[in-house]
Amino acid sequence: MKKNYESYIIFDGNLEDSNIEEFISKYENLLKKNEVDIKNIDRIGRRRLAYAIKKKLNGYYVCFEISSSPDFIAKLERAFKLDENVLRYLNIHIDKKTTLEKDDYLKKKAMIAEKLEEEKRDLAKTETVTEQAAVENQDNKESVKL
Repeated sequence: MKKNYESYIIFDGNLEDSNIEEFISKYENLLKKNEVDIKNIDRIGRRRLAYAIKKKLNGYYVCFEISSSPDFIAKLERAFKLDENVLRYLNIHIDKKTTLEKDDYLKKKAMIAEKLEEEKRDLAKTETVTEQAAVENQDNKESVKL
C-alpha cells in the first residue's frame, strides 16, 4: 500500500545550478523507475545553513512530495547516503488528515492571492480614470483662461 511522504534533501550549495538540476532529475528518474508517484517537486533554493555540515555553509533545499511503499523509502535513503553531494535528507510520512489540511491551506492561499490581484487591477483602473478626469479638468481650465 502506498503512503504519502515528503522527502527533503539538502544538496551542496556550492554546486552550479545546472549540476543541481542534474541531481534533481537523477532522483526524479529513480523515483519514476521504482513506480513512485511524484506529486510535486519544490525547489526551495539556496539557504545559509545554521551550522556547518561537512564543512559547507550553504545548501540547496529540495522537497519531493511522493506517494510510495514504505519499503522503497529505505532504498531511497541508501541512495541519499551514498551520494556525496547530499548534505542532509529527511523523509517524513504524511497522514491523510495532514494532506487534506495542507490542500485546504493552499486553496485558501491561492484564493487570497487572486483577490489581491483583482483589487490591484481595480485600483489601477480607478487611478487611470481619476488621472484622465484630472487631465480633462485641467484642459477645461486652460480653455476658460484663453
